[in-house]
Amino acid sequence: MKVKIGVFQYKITNELPSKKIIKLEKYLAKYRNLDLVICPELFSSGYGNQKKIKSLKEPKNGNFSKSIISISKKYSTAILYGYPESYKKKIYNSVQLISNKGKSLINHRKKYLPPTSNENKMFNKGKKDSLIRFKGIKTAIVICYELEFPELIRKAALKGAKLIISPTAQSSLWPAASRYIARSRAFENGVFVVYANYTGKLNKINFLGESKIIGPDGLDLCNAKKKEGLIIAEIDTKKIEFVRKKLPYLKDSQTK
Repeated sequence: MKVKIGVFQYKITNELPSKKIIKLEKYLAKYRNLDLVICPELFSSGYGNQKKIKSLKEPKNGNFSKSIISISKKYSTAILYGYPESYKKKIYNSVQLISNKGKSLINHRKKYLPPTSNENKMFNKGKKDSLIRFKGIKTAIVICYELEFPELIRKAALKGAKLIISPTAQSSLWPAASRYIARSRAFENGVFVVYANYTGKLNKINFLGESKIIGPDGLDLCNAKKKEGLIIAEIDTKKIEFVRKKLPYLKDSQTK
């Protein structure tokens, strides 16, 4: 099975959510025929400013989601984006996947909250793992810090996940997460990993960039480096079959 995926590496600025939609749409108009586009963690609000995040919180069917629905339908492209979710007087660090027909397919709430930018104090913890079949490919959704737990990704792989999607807000202080950990998660499980980060500097955070799509052999299919833009790769699950025959980590991890 093949899926054509784009990652929008956004140069973070203190601008209105509507301006972000305009930028995203510019790239969707330029690069047609994509099955899926991934945006960074807390894309609607930006990362690192508690006051702004709280001011822009919304339910999963809020104004920003309506804008995403509009462009997903216009360009017939599924879009996954991060946002601060308001639900029953609680706030979650969430991502939502909107189909190319404008339907909400899944909403993932971040389970593991690091002390970075006081995430563990600002947000409530999600309770569920998120697995979905997208275009026939079983897909796991995790947010940033969650990708850094090998047991979480192994669990998803053992349940049949062949694609791991990870919107993130990774600073240049912790480059190992992007350069080594994300690639290791792909290699040690024989899965594709999509890592969607910011670039630029805001709220005293210098964002790393280096959004990437990684093959099941642990090697980049594409890498955004430090530039804003849309990177694109087609993933093919046949490559997973080949890699797992040569390196049967999942099978051997279950051997008693």
